Amino acid sequence: MGLGFSAVVGTVGVVAAVGRVSCVVFDYGSTLTVPGAKVDPGLKMRPVDPVAIVALRRLHTAGLRLVLASNTKTEQDRRLALRRAGIEDVFKVVLQSAQLGVAKPAPIFYRMVIAAAGCAPERILFVGDNMAGDVVGPLGQGMSAALVRPDGLGPGEVLPGGAKMIRHVREVGFPGHNGDHH
Repeated sequence: MGLGFSAVVGTVGVVAAVGRVSCVVFDYGSTLTVPGAKVDPGLKMRPVDPVAIVALRRLHTAGLRLVLASNTKTEQDRRLALRRAGIEDVFKVVLQSAQLGVAKPAPIFYRMVIAAAGCAPERILFVGDNMAGDVVGPLGQGMSAALVRPDGLGPGEVLPGGAKMIRHVREVGFPGHNGDHH
């Protein structure tokens, strides 16, 4: 390509930068929410970030399959937050660790993600804020990964080869997607 990743992300987004993506898998906490926002007592979690809502709708409208894959507590149901945000319909599948009995970074969790994605791992982009669960684990299963870090990497953190770093999920978008996917 010739352009560095930051230049590519600035102009075309992560989906275009990593190649042919059919499915984008999102973590929930600090990925689709505003980090540090107050927990909504009715939801038992932070609500979805309004800027993320716009980005998710755009990806859905472009024809990408969206999956939510989140580690949860037994009293949490991410679908409630998605419903309240008006975006439950954009996710084809919602995988929640408390319901599944297995959590990230267990390899079986990622096999469930790949099955839910309905495509080969190399056509999946996993987006999240946790280095082990949302980047290292997916990369180990053949997926692409984007680490969401508004303030960049923390002290001592190193982004694994093949992973991308973004500051917000709005950077996952891309212009001119032709909808050619499965």
